Amino acid sequence: MAASNTNIKQDSRKLYWFKISLGTDPKTGKRRQTTRRGFKNQKEAIEEYNKLKNEYYAGTLIYNKSTKIKAFIEEYKKWYKTQVRITTYENRISSIDKNIVNYFGEYSISKITPLQIEKWHQYLLENGNNQNYVRNLHIMLSAIFERAITLGVVNINPVKKAGNVKRVKTEVQFWTKDELDQVLNTFDKNDLLQYFGFIMIHFLFYTGLRFSEMQALQWKDISKDKILKITRDLNYKNKDTWQFDNLKNDSSIRDIIIDDITCKLLLDWQEVQKTLFNSKKDSFIFSLDGLPTNKFFPKHAIERHSKKAGIKKIKVHALRHSHASFLISLDVNIIAIAQRLGHTDVREVLKTYGHLYPRHQFDVVQNINTFLAQNKKRGQ
Repeated sequence: MAASNTNIKQDSRKLYWFKISLGTDPKTGKRRQTTRRGFKNQKEAIEEYNKLKNEYYAGTLIYNKSTKIKAFIEEYKKWYKTQVRITTYENRISSIDKNIVNYFGEYSISKITPLQIEKWHQYLLENGNNQNYVRNLHIMLSAIFERAITLGVVNINPVKKAGNVKRVKTEVQFWTKDELDQVLNTFDKNDLLQYFGFIMIHFLFYTGLRFSEMQALQWKDISKDKILKITRDLNYKNKDTWQFDNLKNDSSIRDIIIDDITCKLLLDWQEVQKTLFNSKKDSFIFSLDGLPTNKFFPKHAIERHSKKAGIKKIKVHALRHSHASFLISLDVNIIAIAQRLGHTDVREVLKTYGHLYPRHQFDVVQNINTFLAQNKKRGQ
């Protein structure tokens, strides 16, 4: 039997409730209280009471329904930072501050309605944000309300009730192998910086690595069997501030076998690198001075040399898409593509690159026709 607690009361419906005092609000100086109702038995009520009390003494702020959403989000950020990778946290927090706090900040968290969410959608769209970006912001705000529900601050999620804006299908940027070759032919390999850019772009196209995964690679990550071990990526801010980081998910931890030409390019680069600094096994592969390269280097190289070649400019990440489309053109098994890219399953590949598969429908029909024709000849 649960220990008794004089703060636990029972209402006329035989349900348990309590009111708990959680000190004073540091901003207003007012006494802070919250009431919880609807517990079917005394044990559940006591457990919730003790949980709130423990959170208070542990320094976690407990808010009520009149709390402004900007105050709740400040507390939410502390929790959210413990749940995701630091790069994810930093990327999303700026969007939350700019597009959620600035708009809803002065609203009481319990006063936000589905209609206000719809007006927020419209405001974002009218201010030049594309629909997919608004969709992502919607998901972020919904997660904030789900956390508020978990903590008992509100009972419903108005963001879910409002529904999200329609997804707009965007065209995936990529280069074909022919386009890649035309761009690579504009590099002067006798120039150190151009040679470095040549190897980097070639490598990203033929491996499909995320740029941050490539940044983190060290010579010890390549085996004699031409296998690259992808176990981490790099959180890079500038040449003085960077750190290794965990990969996006468990599926991102993988081995990649590289082709002979790419392997030779890397080995040749290793010899050049030894003339630049004291290169060792734990040195970064893509480095001119012992430090990891930054994302602006390949970006500028792509801009400059795609223009020289008369080929459309693409983003650095689009080289990953280029690798996927190249493998699809070679009829590589979709499961193998998903594993090579570090996707959780083939649905991610189909979602992103499904439009590149239509011709395979004709292959399926052709196989069926061939099978039926052969059986007809046999009299089956």
